[in-house]
Amino acid sequence: MKKNALLTFIFACIPGAGQMYYGYMQRGLSLITLFCGCFILGALASPLLVTTFIVWMYSFFDTYDLIRHLAAGDPKPDGLMLLGDWSDLKRLIPKHNRLLGWGLIALGVWSLYSILIQPLLYDLLEMLNVENAWYVIDSIPTVVIAALLIAGGIWLLGLHPKRQEDNDLPPYPHDDMPQ
Repeated sequence: MKKNALLTFIFACIPGAGQMYYGYMQRGLSLITLFCGCFILGALASPLLVTTFIVWMYSFFDTYDLIRHLAAGDPKPDGLMLLGDWSDLKRLIPKHNRLLGWGLIALGVWSLYSILIQPLLYDLLEMLNVENAWYVIDSIPTVVIAALLIAGGIWLLGLHPKRQEDNDLPPYPHDDMPQ
């Protein structure tokens, strides 16, 4: 069944609505729930607001991917995207996933900072009569995250200095001498 292109675009701009417009109710409900959950988490912790935009973009492009599959005569099955059995979850998280581990460590450090360290630093700066103490304390996580992002970008671009490997060293002078 052919749908209106303008309505498809409008509904694709609303997470989950485009999927529901094409009859994928469970998939649309999953995306709406995920979007709202990310929005709430982003309101509580502003760095997590980025996930809201990621879900929005995924939902937009997933709508047009569903249309492509429907037009090809190979419709995707409708189902909840977030819930599944344990084997699905284990397949999504590979063994020794370092990125997930670093993310959990970063979340824990950020939580400890906001609960324990931030109030202590504020009290210390207030005792030292530092002007705008709360602004200084509140800016520390942003500066740390910015430094980590810059360092990660430099590392990913390969702009970091290369260590000279042992194999790149010239041979010992005594190796060239005849015996």
